[in-house]
Amino acid sequence: MELSREWVFENLLSALSSSDPLESLLIRATQICRGSGLVLNELGEVTRSVGSAPNHLIANWVLGLETTSARPTHDAHETSIGRWVVRSKSVRIRQRDYVFVLAVFGEPGAEDAVRHAAEHAVSGQDRREADDVHGLGLILDTSAKLLQAFEGFETFSMSTHREESARLMRDLEVGVSPGREPGIWRMLENFGFDSYRPVRIIRASISAIDESAAASVGASGQRRRTPRPTGGMSRSDRRKKPERGIVISDSGHTASAIERTALCVADFDVAEHFSSTDVIGVGISEPFAALSQVPEMLKAADVALATAGSGQLVRVDEMRPSEWAAARMSSRFDQQVVRRFVQKISKGPDVWETLLVYIDCRANVVQTASQLQVHANTVRYRLGLLEHELGARLSDPYVAADLVIALECERLRTNEANSSSWR
Repeated sequence: MELSREWVFENLLSALSSSDPLESLLIRATQICRGSGLVLNELGEVTRSVGSAPNHLIANWVLGLETTSARPTHDAHETSIGRWVVRSKSVRIRQRDYVFVLAVFGEPGAEDAVRHAAEHAVSGQDRREADDVHGLGLILDTSAKLLQAFEGFETFSMSTHREESARLMRDLEVGVSPGREPGIWRMLENFGFDSYRPVRIIRASISAIDESAAASVGASGQRRRTPRPTGGMSRSDRRKKPERGIVISDSGHTASAIERTALCVADFDVAEHFSSTDVIGVGISEPFAALSQVPEMLKAADVALATAGSGQLVRVDEMRPSEWAAARMSSRFDQQVVRRFVQKISKGPDVWETLLVYIDCRANVVQTASQLQVHANTVRYRLGLLEHELGARLSDPYVAADLVIALECERLRTNEANSSSWR
């Protein structure tokens, strides 16, 4: 039967409306050619299969083409396996290479005709005639073009979605008046939000990876670091479908880090979202429902981010008051006040180290001595020197509060210095 290109196109096009367009297209293609079909990924694994063709033998044949480098990218090949006439074509879908294969169970001697046509075709016309013995060439070529076009439309849709997300997030950062909130909530519903339900603000610092030292996942299956394209979005980010319940934008860039800002539903899995990202730190606000609070909550998320160690996620509603107070003391005057107090109590390295361990051990002298590998009386003597300098007992609540906040400020300052040197 001679197939019409327009008829094949219309029949295959209707298959793309399925939730799994690749499988739907394969089923429709096998119905047209009255044969079998399969799809293999770049590792030679069969990801889709329809019909009774010998999948194992066909997969081995495709892998043989890859191994011998006999098949240029997106080229087509044909062979015969027993009485099956087999044809393959490569197609690139979502940045991955697949092989689309159709097989028709031929009449006796059909495999010899196909082999002869493949070996002796010397012109494009000869090749097309060989392809059209069963219409496999026309079906495969049309399928590949439709899949590539589908990917282009999907990529455009995903790109538009992210642009709208970033624009909406930037508007929220500037501030939304109460009168505009209903309209903004309607826009957020398109991203999976429920109007007037609690949300959170995220401020994240992400490592920027130099493109020359990065590569995507290779054919061996080993994960390699992915370069950061223009705009701060990784290839894996661009390949993934947009997540529901979050709007996000890149709000700052340096040579070493990307600042990312997001609004998400209160129960959004932030850890999972950043699981494949080289995170420096993430600060997460407490839940709130008034969009006019976004600028205020951004400041709170920045405070949480300032306390985050390497790769840590810190939630404002889980921070201790001492952590919050220390992180808020960020001005030069604040730092001078803290530094004067720290210098006052830093009377030698032994006293300073003993104080740090003593605080970490919840004021337990025996545990402090054990961790420092000294006698308990040595710990008491050093703490006595500190009490003499302070003119008060360490058990005084006000003195304890001063010490904890001062030590927390020093810890944050040290973490920031180490982070800057690492970057």
